[in-house]
Amino acid sequence: MKTRHFLGGLIIILIGLILLANNFGILSWGIWYHLIRLWPLILIAVGLDLILKTVSLPYLRILPPLLIIAVICLVICLYHSQGNRFYYFFGKNTQSIELSQPLLPSIKKANINLRFKAGKLKIREGSTKNLASGNFTIPLEIMPWMKYRELNGEGFLEIGEKEKEREYLFTRWNRAHFWDIKLNSTIPLSLKISAGASDNNLNLSSLKIVEFDLDAGASNSRIRFGNITSIKARVSGGASKIKILIPHSMGVKIRTDAGLTSNNLDALGFKKSENIYLSNNYPTAEKQLKLDLDADASALKLELY
Repeated sequence: MKTRHFLGGLIIILIGLILLANNFGILSWGIWYHLIRLWPLILIAVGLDLILKTVSLPYLRILPPLLIIAVICLVICLYHSQGNRFYYFFGKNTQSIELSQPLLPSIKKANINLRFKAGKLKIREGSTKNLASGNFTIPLEIMPWMKYRELNGEGFLEIGEKEKEREYLFTRWNRAHFWDIKLNSTIPLSLKISAGASDNNLNLSSLKIVEFDLDAGASNSRIRFGNITSIKARVSGGASKIKILIPHSMGVKIRTDAGLTSNNLDALGFKKSENIYLSNNYPTAEKQLKLDLDADASALKLELY
């Protein structure tokens, strides 16, 4: 067997096992931030392979792939056993910043746009005095921001972050990256989230969400809706694990695409017509959720509470 074939096979199998562990919640998607930091191992492995080509013991050429496999397995074991403390293994170069946007008396409705690059995102109910507030645990070279404007009694808030220096483009991924966002529960909200590879814990049950849009990359998302208002929602992404919690009293209509790998809607008694699923109480429910699901290679689990 050629070494290059053996190396390619081992790497593909290992990547597949990690992705499988991500999908089943065994490993957080955040592990990829640390694995990406190991990219110099590729150069080391190639260099070793070139050196070992000159020796008369061909079995030694197994060392480069074994080195890569061993180091990756070590990182996975440390990450899985240490949890959030794993970040300290790489050095504590993080900061915690708090930002808030007060709720002005003239605002009757708000549009909130979160531009979250990657990491862990948490959303929940906050103070009635603020439209939004956030606690950001991020690398030192990252700076969060809020931009706000209003028009005709409607507020428009954007939340994002920027890098202070471009040379930190790769080094920032080895540290904690966590947003804890609290939103106002007294006015109707349209919430849009754009995210990369992320773990998303979104408790919207006590918020007056009327429109919801989540566009995420490879992610693990837990979304809890309430029945305070009817909701029009869209969830899109790739290679994701999506868990949605919905009140029993809420009528549900879900449109799915062909890319969804699994769901439990049939087991919950939803009626299916082509790519549309309807709950039994949808026609008569006072509050309804209309959900468009465009998630390739993703698994959906719906829970009623």
